[in-house]
Amino acid sequence: MSKQPSDLEYLIELTEDSIPTFIRELPTHEQKELRGYIESIVKRDETGLDKLFESMSMMMKFIPNFILHSLTPKYIEPSIAARITNKLTVKQALGVTVGLPIEYIGETSIYLESQHAANILVGLKQKMVKPVLEYVNNKHPLKGLDILEHVPNGFLQIAVPIIDPSSFDKTNVTSGRRDVLTRIEQLAR
Repeated sequence: MSKQPSDLEYLIELTEDSIPTFIRELPTHEQKELRGYIESIVKRDETGLDKLFESMSMMMKFIPNFILHSLTPKYIEPSIAARITNKLTVKQALGVTVGLPIEYIGETSIYLESQHAANILVGLKQKMVKPVLEYVNNKHPLKGLDILEHVPNGFLQIAVPIIDPSSFDKTNVTSGRRDVLTRIEQLAR
């Protein structure tokens, strides 16, 4: 299920907008060069931040969840919360997640590594799963597909009434996203 995306798919997944046509028209070796260039910019920009987020995740383990529930949405942007959450185990992340607003969980999930977001989604209480899926589908549908790529079909069944496969722009649908849409269509039959 989790395979290395092609250079073009990597570039498509960087944004939820469509990528410029000229990128699609680049020869394969130039797409590879562009990917390497973008990855080097991101790596340089994030140098040192991993250690910071790891430290923050270690500190969070010692703060009671009820305090985190009130402080996190108020003072920590979802993109930062995701970087911290990526350093937590699923069990630790669920301890904090269950007390947060659906919108905050949804916004944070778009910045999480897709596999980790899927593991957290599967671990949520049943009453929270559908509202989170609805929020992510409405606000960030492509990232929602990236997350759902990592859930089993039994769990994906919850997404069938929420996601309309025909509503997706096929130019932004990577092979992984296409697989999810196909699985949803099959489950809907």
